[in-house]
This record gives sequence, structure tokens and C-alpha cells, in this order.
Amino acid sequence: MKFIISENRIDDLVVKHLDSVFDVNNIGWTYGSDDMGNDVDYAAEFYDGDYEWGDNTLFRWYGKDYWYDEELNLPRDGHEYDRRILNKSIKESPIVEFENSHLSSQLDGIFGDRWEEPFKRWFEDNFHFPVKTIYK
Repeated sequence: MKFIISENRIDDLVVKHLDSVFDVNNIGWTYGSDDMGNDVDYAAEFYDGDYEWGDNTLFRWYGKDYWYDEELNLPRDGHEYDRRILNKSIKESPIVEFENSHLSSQLDGIFGDRWEEPFKRWFEDNFHFPVKTIYK
């Protein structure tokens, strides 16, 4: 039997699934910090429950400035490969990276790659951080 589902309906199904998997009211976040321990607004960690209780990070968010800061810390000579990777990340930012690949693999298994665009909108709507690229 073949089912035909409109794109909007698939997006709605993805968002409903995300809402069932992630308790948005229980997801907290904290800004990242630079090498000196200062809070920065170009990186954030999103976690489930209480941040103090260990390994419960769901995803990390990186803005372009995160990669610029990393590039500034590279020695002037050499490191061409690292610079290419950083430049790629700059072009792809802002980025959400899943901390646990099991979560993204589960979404891939259910929806293929059709979950990624609705996830970006879901993330932006719930946390007010822009997203261009997802790293799994």
C-alpha cells in the first residue's frame, strides 16, 4: 500500500515527534566559554534537566564567531587543513551539533533526512537561536 503525504504534513509529523522526544520545558542551556573562562555568546550547550548532574547534553550550538576565535588561536604557519575545516564551519554556521548521535540516527531512521529542516525551525522557535546546518 502506498501513502501520499504532503510536505506540510510530514513537517507537522516531525515537529510532533520532536515535541514528544524533547521536553522543551526541561531543556536548559548555557553559553559557552572562551579559553579564559569568560562567557561567550557565540556558543551554547543545551542539556536535559539539571546541568550540574553530568552527561545530559543534547546539542551544542556554534555561531560564526566561535570558528573565527578558533582560527585566531592557530599558529600563523602550517595548519592549512585546520584552516580549511574552520572555513567550512564558518560558511555552515550557525550550527547545531547533536551530542548523542543516537538521537539523530533515530530521527534518520524514522524520517530519513526529511527531519532536518523542520528541526531547524523547531529549534529556532523554541530556543531563539538561528540554525543553518545540523551536524549529526
